[in-house]
Amino acid sequence: MLHRFVWLLGACLTSATIVQAQVKPTANYSKRISYQNGILTFTPYASNIVKITYKKAGDTLSENISDAIIAQPAKAAFNYAVAGDTVMIGNVVLLGTHQTEEGYKGFQFLLSANEMLFGGGERAIPLNRRGYKLNLYNNPWYGYAEGADNLNYSVPFFSSSNGYGLFFDNPAKAYVDLGKTQSNVLEYGTQSGELNVFVILGKDYSSLLQSYHQLTGTQPLPPRWALGNFMSRFGYTSQQQATDIARTMEEEKMPFDAVIFDLFWFGDSIKGTLGNLDWVNKKKWPQPQTMVQQWKQKNIQTILITEPFVLKSTPNYAAARQFTAVDSNRNPYELTDFYFGNGGLIDIFRKDAQDWFWQFYQKQMHLGVEGWWGDLGEPEKHPDNLYHSLPNKGNGRLFAANEVHNLYGHTWTKMLFEKYAQYYPSKRLFSLNRSGFAGSQRYSIFPWSGDVSRSWSGLKAQLPVMLGMSMSGVPYVHADAGGFAGGEGDAELYLRWLQFAAYTPIFRPHGTALYQVDTAAFSYPSEPALQQQPYKDLVRKAVLKRYEMLPYNYTLAYRQAQFGEPLVRPLYYQFPNDTKAMQVQDQFMWGDAILVAPVLQKEAPHRKIYLPEGEWYSNNFNKVNGGREVYLKTTLADIPVYYRAGAIVPLEDMRIGKIATTADFKNDSLLIIHYFASDKPSEYTLYEDDGSSKNAIETHRYELITIKANPTDKGYKWTFSSNGGNYVGKPAVRRIKMVVHQNKIAPKSLVIDGVMQGLGNLGNNDFSFDINFTGRTAEISVD
Repeated sequence: MLHRFVWLLGACLTSATIVQAQVKPTANYSKRISYQNGILTFTPYASNIVKITYKKAGDTLSENISDAIIAQPAKAAFNYAVAGDTVMIGNVVLLGTHQTEEGYKGFQFLLSANEMLFGGGERAIPLNRRGYKLNLYNNPWYGYAEGADNLNYSVPFFSSSNGYGLFFDNPAKAYVDLGKTQSNVLEYGTQSGELNVFVILGKDYSSLLQSYHQLTGTQPLPPRWALGNFMSRFGYTSQQQATDIARTMEEEKMPFDAVIFDLFWFGDSIKGTLGNLDWVNKKKWPQPQTMVQQWKQKNIQTILITEPFVLKSTPNYAAARQFTAVDSNRNPYELTDFYFGNGGLIDIFRKDAQDWFWQFYQKQMHLGVEGWWGDLGEPEKHPDNLYHSLPNKGNGRLFAANEVHNLYGHTWTKMLFEKYAQYYPSKRLFSLNRSGFAGSQRYSIFPWSGDVSRSWSGLKAQLPVMLGMSMSGVPYVHADAGGFAGGEGDAELYLRWLQFAAYTPIFRPHGTALYQVDTAAFSYPSEPALQQQPYKDLVRKAVLKRYEMLPYNYTLAYRQAQFGEPLVRPLYYQFPNDTKAMQVQDQFMWGDAILVAPVLQKEAPHRKIYLPEGEWYSNNFNKVNGGREVYLKTTLADIPVYYRAGAIVPLEDMRIGKIATTADFKNDSLLIIHYFASDKPSEYTLYEDDGSSKNAIETHRYELITIKANPTDKGYKWTFSSNGGNYVGKPAVRRIKMVVHQNKIAPKSLVIDGVMQGLGNLGNNDFSFDINFTGRTAEISVD
């Protein structure tokens, strides 16, 4: 529940005169006041969003190098009050600024006793981050599990149970103390750059997150194939091995849409090869273009890994030196203690360096490569005496690594997005990268959660990681399904992980499978087709579930792009007035219709599940009442999933062998609509387009089908309507099968557009029927 309250500042207010003011819209938008030996500036971006900037006299490292904000200042009125050093905007109380002995400068804010704080990016800690001191520094953590508090992707955005959000728009090395040192103080500190904070006021978590997306942008639509299954491991060491495993996937009827190649595509060893950026071993990779094109003919895409380091042992090192980061004397900086070998780091902030790097991407795209995987993008090795050039910032001065660290992966992804826009303007980018910053989502980043332990604790860690990132405005975070590092060959763990992953933004089994390349590392196949029975058949069911849900999942992607809605949501987001939901850490909502409770313990006989208020339908479609905990007996066949009463869920017709890739859905006009009956009206809008055109939404090349459900005295009535949109591949006739889950008596009649239909396929507790939807409306009633 979001608490509304009145601040009682006590002595803070009695010792100073309170100045209250309303800032009205003006031509220059901003209001400036003298404050603590400097200037405090208020700039409105909306009626509920105000940027506060502080600049102390003599501060020379105060540039704003972030490009996170795309919104413009607005002519909006807002209220604030000042009492000495205390500044109030809404229910946000700024206590003052501070400077530490270590050189950090920052803000301090007042916290109330029971206030909860969420967000901050990728952390395997409780969703309520109150009581933690967190580094804002993108950090690789090999083999992490529960308790890892500082992972690869930090986002300095936090939302409060008191109805506000704070976004610190600065990518420099920083920290935020969420009441750990002083229980009633939130303290932010940064080493460099502009000292600012965006104050966002909202009525609930949804409005706060949508306001944040208003500032930083939403994620564009992914290519539809990105919502399928990926064949991936660390790593495929030859063309023969990769094609053999792909063939096995096909023979075992395991759908997959892409093959991802780790670093062995450009070298034979883990060390010494970063920077080759080509298929250098012609014996192991004799015909890469043929391989890529043969897969493309089957609608299977190829994704290659790249890293931003170029090692001395590679043929590109000499040419790369002029494009790498430098030392304080502007000489190329050589890393001499890097795990992978000595070499340089590409200065990704320079346009000429981006152009040099891009030529290697373009060469592979000419072969047919479709997507990209950027690894080590924190950057993994980034010493503080290394410097970058930001030509348009800082009057030509060099920026130390710590000043730009969190912006590196973001700029790398932005580079790809802009190059795609230039050279492939109709193509949607798919870019895996484990690091970024606020705003990276608008450049089509699909971050994974790093090198997670292949353990039950690693699996459990994915819920706070994924949910925390989603509430930080990063919608497509996901894990190496099955786990990446270490392990014991636990087939049940692999199964449970993939069952969970079927309800996450990206479904990508991936793990260490080095075998003879590194016999010291534990290897386990990450491909579903290579699992042993009985797990192979059970894993296939999870893969097919992913494909079955494509219409629902693709519509979630549309709602993120258009409205800033998260795909995956903690219960507190969906049910903000439910105090019990606030405490649930091991369940989540997939969209607004489906509640998912992953099985997170080995050989767990039961699963305790909290169902929020309302009515719910279980996996077997039995209706149960919410507002309570239930205990469900577990089976290996699936994980507990509940559908909200009133939900309308579109699914694909899935039969083993019918679907090989998401491309098989393009011209299939059969759509199965599941309606989970309720005594209240409900509505759902399905989004469809060609699955690939970059600007489908902007150019109106899509269709929206709205389904409204209304209960009647004896049955149900549904209305289907279309916006009349068109796109390449749109079915001329939309054949729809309705499946209605309900507890009423068997229906007596079925009427479609006023015409009585036969009753042969109508049953007692659930029933289905077909309609041909050719126009803009269709009306169906069952009594």
